[in-house]
Amino acid sequence: MNATLKKVLAEFLGTFIFLLAIAGASASQSSLKQLSLALALGLAILTLGGISGGHFNPAVSIYFFARKELSFPELLAYVAAQLTAAFFGVVSGLGLWGGAIAPLSSGNAVNSPVFLGEVVATAGLVFIIGTLVNNKQAHLIWIAVATWVFAAGTFTVTGAMANPAVAFGLMFNGISTGSVASIVVAQLVGLAAAILVLMITGAAVAKKAPAKKASIKFAPAPIVTTTAAKKPAAKKPAAKKPAAKKAPVKKTAAKTPAAKKPAVKK
Repeated sequence: MNATLKKVLAEFLGTFIFLLAIAGASASQSSLKQLSLALALGLAILTLGGISGGHFNPAVSIYFFARKELSFPELLAYVAAQLTAAFFGVVSGLGLWGGAIAPLSSGNAVNSPVFLGEVVATAGLVFIIGTLVNNKQAHLIWIAVATWVFAAGTFTVTGAMANPAVAFGLMFNGISTGSVASIVVAQLVGLAAAILVLMITGAAVAKKAPAKKASIKFAPAPIVTTTAAKKPAAKKPAAKKPAAKKAPVKKTAAKTPAAKKPAVKK
């Protein structure tokens, strides 16, 4: 499978799971709603983050595009997958409780507490992610995001959407289009604020790097490397030239004088 398509499918699935949990929890009126949303999002990031990065949020994808870790075509594909998954996630979550999508309705923009709450929630979310990425602690993002979503959901009027895909999906669950538009604007403002703070804090950290204290440096003792003395190679004996063959000396047996026979007297 194409790598980009694999990432887009992971973004679709993760966003679908999150919106399914949001719509289902809203329909159930559970007192543990915020906890269930936080856990669903954290587990989705843990499970699928290794494939696509686990954004499941157009604001987060835009942040990584600003970091030049996503190309523009990839950004468009991610956002399209997230918005599509948001719609189907809401439809499925409502279906779990026998509900149906609400007809779209126009309305006025949200009031200032809602607007400010979304600015803070989105800025905090992006700042946490950016800080962990900068500190090479991306493996902690899933639990950090889940914790922030749970915490921010308790002190914001909207329950800390902090996600344009969530706002888009809930447009099919009774939120007016005017409210959704102003919420998305608030989230983009929070995104911009987080990027600005990350830029400032990043520069400050670089400038405030502690100067090295002057200290007496001792020259390290020379390292003597001992090598085993090589034994001289044994000299091969010089090849002896074959000695010139001496002509064999023929030994002649010493002749003993023949015994003289006594003369025969006549």
